[in-house]
Amino acid sequence: MRALGKKANKNHVGRVTTYRAKASSCKACQLRERCTSNKVGRNLRRGPLEGYVDRVRAYRGTEPYEKALRKRAVWVEPLFGEAKEWHGMNRFRLRMLEKANIEALMVATGQNTKRLVASYGRGPRSAAQAVALRRPEPPPRSALDTVSEGTTRVYLDDA
Repeated sequence: MRALGKKANKNHVGRVTTYRAKASSCKACQLRERCTSNKVGRNLRRGPLEGYVDRVRAYRGTEPYEKALRKRAVWVEPLFGEAKEWHGMNRFRLRMLEKANIEALMVATGQNTKRLVASYGRGPRSAAQAVALRRPEPPPRSALDTVSEGTTRVYLDDA
């Protein structure tokens, strides 16, 4: 197939390349019935991001891909379902990307707050969570802390 040219398309990022096979090549091909019914030959359009789509199609069906889908079904999708059902996220009420991001972050913050309140008193489930959730120890404070050259800070509770 030879490239006919590139054309800007509002549905794609960048320019779409159109390829066309010669009619004589299509007529001689054994797969013509499955490929095209066009008399002038097969046309094929590929956007600038088609390489990424091809890579994902090749990745589909492998064990890591299936594992990622299982993880997504357990970790991510329930959160989207909850946001739609309980928080009215069927559609964004605000317009423009920045405002839509803010709206989504507000819902995510509400979901995280609900989980934090529900887990109060329950404690960590594993040793790794205990380490991750441990409060950092505050730095030792002296009565006089040197902030910068020639500047000192006195704490009222230490004085």
